[in-house]
Amino acid sequence: MATFIKCLLGPRLIRVYASNGNQALNYEPNGTEKLGDNIVQLMNKTLQVAIYVSPFIVWMLYKKNCFSNEGIYSLMRVTVFCTAVCATSLATRAFGRIRSQEYVSFINNLDKVRTSADSEKILSRYDFDFWAWPVEFKWRDVGKDADKPRLYIESKNQNRSITDLAKALPCQLIGYIVANTIGIRLLYPGTILQYFIGPHLVDGRSRLVEVNKGRRCKLETRDGNYIDTMFVDRRSRPEFPNGDILVVCCEGNAGFYEVGMAVTPLEAGYSVLGWNHPGFGGSTGSPFPSQEQNAVDAVMQFALHRLNFPPERIVIYGWSIGGFTASWAAMNYPNVRAVILDATFDHVYPLAANVMPNSWKPLVSATVKHQLNLSVAEQIMRYPGPVLLFRRSRDEIISLEAGTLASNRGNDLLLKLLKFRFPHIVDEVTTPVLREWLSADIPERVRMLSRFEVSDESCLRELQKYTEEHTDSFPMRGLGESWIERQKVQMALFLAGRYMLDFDSTHCTPLPASMFRSPRHIGLESDFVEVTAEDVKTIKRDLDD
Repeated sequence: MATFIKCLLGPRLIRVYASNGNQALNYEPNGTEKLGDNIVQLMNKTLQVAIYVSPFIVWMLYKKNCFSNEGIYSLMRVTVFCTAVCATSLATRAFGRIRSQEYVSFINNLDKVRTSADSEKILSRYDFDFWAWPVEFKWRDVGKDADKPRLYIESKNQNRSITDLAKALPCQLIGYIVANTIGIRLLYPGTILQYFIGPHLVDGRSRLVEVNKGRRCKLETRDGNYIDTMFVDRRSRPEFPNGDILVVCCEGNAGFYEVGMAVTPLEAGYSVLGWNHPGFGGSTGSPFPSQEQNAVDAVMQFALHRLNFPPERIVIYGWSIGGFTASWAAMNYPNVRAVILDATFDHVYPLAANVMPNSWKPLVSATVKHQLNLSVAEQIMRYPGPVLLFRRSRDEIISLEAGTLASNRGNDLLLKLLKFRFPHIVDEVTTPVLREWLSADIPERVRMLSRFEVSDESCLRELQKYTEEHTDSFPMRGLGESWIERQKVQMALFLAGRYMLDFDSTHCTPLPASMFRSPRHIGLESDFVEVTAEDVKTIKRDLDD
């Protein structure tokens, strides 16, 4: 009976990894278990879709008069029937599991994890439902550091009158309903996409564990969510000279660590910590801004205090909408080595408003401002360290006009960052020149650099001179204060070329490992010797020989 209860309440076994000379294999349930599990999974997916279209369902039920006494009685009968089907399916699945030697062995081993000193070794042998994975790290485990104040970009309502706030209330209420139903799923389509790419996620996770020696970890956030993470440790491994640097990967709105951006720093030889948004993969919750912030906060605490990477050995890497969590983490952990933002925007509102009818703009504005306020630019401006931006030259997602460089919101992110850091360099005089440069193709940019006689050596000397005589902190208010227009334009173009690199691709093409690099302080020497992806391959070949 005890084994039956374990099988009834236990997680799905997905894969048994290689161990003790045995080959890895995907777990194949017998017919009885498969029948019960298919019904359970179907009901679960149906419930998820029902939540997604709940406003339409409520409207249809109302039209069908289902909220009358007779209608409510009918709904209760349907609920009882569905509950009975679910209970029968769970029991059927349990009977199938108890007849499987592989599953019984797994569930007994899983039961030992709580008391065994080899729990990590036991867990590394299996892939199973993440809800049953033991928690490895909790946000409160680090004591005082967990309770320090966090920085947030708040909505600015203090200058609005009570009358204005009252008028905006209905729109805000509708915005709340929209955001919590269809809005969050439109902004993060991975919440739906994951139900169609499950096998690919399993395959990707298997590669990370079996090929890259990754370790799956479960983190608990301050708001009670559990975050699914994967850590690949390459410290002290001679074939990976960049292994002492940890790259924390913040995925896009349809990205997962199993099949996402982590491949780039992995190929470049770094240690990597990937994590899934709340509501993605094994992570619980929904990817609302506050839950996203708490998730990346737990990831950073885990990296610092459990994985023992010092901040100067951590690079935060965000792709697309992952720039929001990456910039928030950078703002709250200002001592990290560097931040890399790939195909990222300045704020989500212009992109959201661009795809909606003009008549919907008040609703879009209220929804974004109060529920989905993703302000990457304001957050990254509060990070004092090195920043590198990648822009996709044919980006069709964060451009207001698909594939048009001039409308790429990465331009606005760059301009806002440079204007904050170098207020006397990027001003009303140089901004139009920078806009022209950012809108031009490569040959035209080269001609502009030649026309304005931009010299990298001269610009570097000016920056070094300023930092030696004044400070290397931002904003550099004294730099360029008394310069003539041409000098400002030269420095502005130099800085733009240093802070942003172009990648000739569309939005979703993985960034090549050869382009991935840790940015350095502009104008300062660095003790970090960068090793390229090609260097990593050469070193590995030499070690193999």
